[in-house]
Amino acid sequence: MTDYQALQNAQAESRGQIQRLEEKLRVTANQLQAAQADRYTSHDANVIEDSDMSAEKMKLKQNIEETTEKLLKREKEVSTLTSQLEALKSQIGALEGKVRLGEKRTEALAKDKMRVEAELDISQELLKKEKSLNELRVLLLESHRHSRDVEKDLNREVHKAEWKVKEQKLQDDIKTLREKLLVLGRERSSPDHRRYSMLDPMALDSEVNRLRQRLLSTEDALRNALDHNQQVDQLVQAMRRCPDKSPVHGANSANGIHPQESEDGQR
Repeated sequence: MTDYQALQNAQAESRGQIQRLEEKLRVTANQLQAAQADRYTSHDANVIEDSDMSAEKMKLKQNIEETTEKLLKREKEVSTLTSQLEALKSQIGALEGKVRLGEKRTEALAKDKMRVEAELDISQELLKKEKSLNELRVLLLESHRHSRDVEKDLNREVHKAEWKVKEQKLQDDIKTLREKLLVLGRERSSPDHRRYSMLDPMALDSEVNRLRQRLLSTEDALRNALDHNQQVDQLVQAMRRCPDKSPVHGANSANGIHPQESEDGQR
């Protein structure tokens, strides 16, 4: 911007000089015309006066030539300065375009970071819910075992009802969280997100990369939990269809859960 301002000042100064030279040229031309007019009207002047008039005329012509030469020189300088100004304007326009593009990319990265953080939080919460559901289904699986203690059986039935309510609540929460993840995934695959994320792949924000790595790890853990959850769910469904059959041994320790009733079931 400093160069641009200096060029503008130089251009303005040159135009001022051109105007002054043009004015000087007009004055000199007027003087020359006046001298020529005086020459034609003074036929009775002596030879010395004619000689002085010729010298003045030559001087005026020389002034005109010098002024004209300076004027042409200044016009060339103005033309050069104008070209330089146009080039600077083009450079400034290109730089402004890069700045706008950088601002858009920064905004896109900030949104991407917020989106990845949201995905990470939801995925971690979903993982907790899936694990809780897995543990609850193990308890439900154990609840099908009968003991000789009637009071324990009654307590178990009460707990079973509570567990089923919790199971439904967890399933609803998991469904809601999955829907949120689906919405975030659609935003991440939008055309605008892809366009700005491809501007400079090597310079992606390190914080976003770190969050994405955490998100990938959480998603892996979530997939493992879902696989285990499906296995337990199959056992629960099997026990509900055949309540008199004993569950597969070892299922109650899938998540480190060891209900007290397991001792009675093995007596």
